[in-house]
Amino acid sequence: MVTHISSEQLRKLVNERKPAVVLFSGEWCGDCVAFKPLWTHWIKRHPGNVYQLELANRDATWDAWEIDEIPTVVAFTGGVEKGRAQGIILEKDLDSLEILLKSA
Repeated sequence: MVTHISSEQLRKLVNERKPAVVLFSGEWCGDCVAFKPLWTHWIKRHPGNVYQLELANRDATWDAWEIDEIPTVVAFTGGVEKGRAQGIILEKDLDSLEILLKSA
């Protein structure tokens, strides 16, 4: 199950050094809407700390998390970013991020 969080909640999570996979997306974003079925399918098979942060159209959160485009999925562990996939994201990209978390 995915947990929807705010930017502030995510900052606390990262500072606590919890491993996590985070989807940055927007309900207004057509590419994000198209990506959601793959994301939903993937998280059902990969339980863990999975979060989703909904972005407003080009608000300050984009810069705070260095997001250039959405959807973007970022893997965090040990308090730092370990990898990201953005734009057209395939299942193999998500699997690669999970491997990064497990190897850290």
